[in-house]
Amino acid sequence: MDLNNKCIIAITGPSGAGKTTLGDILLTRQEVSMPRHCTTRSKRNDDRKDFYRYLKHEEYRKLLENNEFLISSGDGPIVKEEFGNFYGVLKKDCADAWLKSNVIILFVSYKDVNTLLSLKERGLDVDIINLTFDNIKNGVRNRLENDISRNHTEQDIANRINCALEYEEKYGKALKMYAKTIVYTDILDIEQTYQKVCKVLGFRKKSHE
Repeated sequence: MDLNNKCIIAITGPSGAGKTTLGDILLTRQEVSMPRHCTTRSKRNDDRKDFYRYLKHEEYRKLLENNEFLISSGDGPIVKEEFGNFYGVLKKDCADAWLKSNVIILFVSYKDVNTLLSLKERGLDVDIINLTFDNIKNGVRNRLENDISRNHTEQDIANRINCALEYEEKYGKALKMYAKTIVYTDILDIEQTYQKVCKVLGFRKKSHE
């Protein structure tokens, strides 16, 4: 894949931090594109139409073994159902999105930070935008409890809080060092978040022209 003059805006953060909302606004107002993402989890009623490729674990594993993902991460060391769910973005889908714009948006996990840094080392222009909360435990709980579209159980919320805290402990230092900006979305509303991100990005020199 020719990565010359290509850019990734990698949006990351815990559940409920506003990643999808920010991505939607950027797609509406800026000259950017977004590739399809892949997941092994089941479809949710609030998933955006045509955003995910829903893959069986065996399908995902074969693609990973064939080096077809640009980024990939999951809940366990091996792509098997007993290890949980996996998420990634295929190189082909990124290439298709780059045909529409030289700047693409990816939604990524904290666990993808090392992969993103390796892409930067290979010369790809990568900007990491970390949307988070001033208080992660309270922030995740408040957002998920107020999100009636997902009907989260108390166990769902507890699991997501624990996951967010674990990821912050493991990857927070690297994100603080390499993120283009960190936005505390429990302090700013989505319009303020959008304006801050656009200012930091510049906005990507008119999408790399």
